[in-house]
Amino acid sequence: MSAVRRLTDVGMLPDELPPELRQALSIRLSLGTAELNTRAVLADPSRVAVFLGLPEARSDKAESLPAGAAPAYGLFPHQRRAISKARALLGKGRTRLLLHMPTGSGKTRTTLSMVCDFLREHEGRPVLWLASTRELLDQAAREFHRAWSSLGDREVPILAAWSGQDWRSEDLTDGLLVASLQTIYARRAEPGLLRDLGRRIGLIVFDEAHQAIAPTYRQVVQQLSVAGQPITPIVGLSATPGRTFVGSPADDELAEFFEHTKIELETASDGGATGPVEYLIQQGYLAEPEFRLLGELPDVDEEPSVDSDDPAELGMDEGDYLKEVTAATLQLVKESHRRIIVFAASVELAHVVAATLRASGVLADAVDGTTAPEIRDTAIRMYKGAAPVARVLVNYGVLTTGFDAPQTSAVVIARPTRSLVLYSQMVGRGIRGPKAGGNAKAVVVTVVDPSVPAFGSIAAAFTHWEDLW
Repeated sequence: MSAVRRLTDVGMLPDELPPELRQALSIRLSLGTAELNTRAVLADPSRVAVFLGLPEARSDKAESLPAGAAPAYGLFPHQRRAISKARALLGKGRTRLLLHMPTGSGKTRTTLSMVCDFLREHEGRPVLWLASTRELLDQAAREFHRAWSSLGDREVPILAAWSGQDWRSEDLTDGLLVASLQTIYARRAEPGLLRDLGRRIGLIVFDEAHQAIAPTYRQVVQQLSVAGQPITPIVGLSATPGRTFVGSPADDELAEFFEHTKIELETASDGGATGPVEYLIQQGYLAEPEFRLLGELPDVDEEPSVDSDDPAELGMDEGDYLKEVTAATLQLVKESHRRIIVFAASVELAHVVAATLRASGVLADAVDGTTAPEIRDTAIRMYKGAAPVARVLVNYGVLTTGFDAPQTSAVVIARPTRSLVLYSQMVGRGIRGPKAGGNAKAVVVTVVDPSVPAFGSIAAAFTHWEDLW
């Protein structure tokens, strides 16, 4: 029996309280003085006990222990296994490795969890995160902030080195430097910069790692790595560990750059499908895609560079193109798809498609590399919003990487390409599964014939370069 109840039983509470205490207790319990009676006191004995300085009322029943604990920044089993493999290889002295995970399977989250592990274990040895686009860089910086807020053990800086932002290598004493490849390359001639930066960092992460062997970046990355004492490890990230569809010396060079060390998702131990993509679909991490052919097939004779944003030949009259793309998009809206991304074949066509959709009564915006940041950010924010009305985001050259909108359930690839890397990136924008906040099924409407090997199956695309590794 609590002390408060014992005092009420003998009539001391509340009747024998001094007037000033009775008034103060009434105020504490949000009551009028006349309302303070035995029933009111027993309705909130803990607060009364604290007010009077008595032992707090306790339940006769012991409080049960927690049955479990949920992480604030958790990982799926296949992501945890990938980190374990990477850490084991780095622990054995490997200096180059590539983490091969399908688009939509959480490469960024997985790797940033490992980055947090590294920073906790190596205080004062910052990490350099390299990427080529504003979207990827922004995503990495924001996601690291979320990850470290849950997994970190001290305050660390997040330095940004892209889009003209001011930074100095001497400011990098801990934490994360998120830098564009272009920014580092542009400052490579500054006396001692690469050597000083390389000596400070303890780990290099290279997002979209197929760009690592581009002549403009390869030498810079190697200089940063060898400047470390000992050599700074490089961890590459990619869903497509190659550069061409048909095979070329560039594919071999990429595998050699990462010392033919590739970490894949280990899924067999969880039962069911053994292939990573099939497993992720089966378990609900990725959506099951339905491929549809968009109108007349284009005639693309040459495979463009992976890094090129040059528009390919349409293979059809622009009027027919516009008709086919808008008709396919409107059909998806009719089928109740609420978030649709369209990859247009040029900047001009992106805006014409969006205008045509708006004229048809569909909320549609167009963005490209020249769109003002505030306009682009507003269009993306509206697209990511929770409003149940259908929205279409048409783009050229900006949403293939670093854009995460899990609610997207349909993608229209109206951009002819023979680049399996670019094609896979576009498909990946719409195949987030239920466990990743997405959908069980997705539709991919494409001008690339999905009957061509690797272009009609995300599983085939994922394993296309396997022989090189």
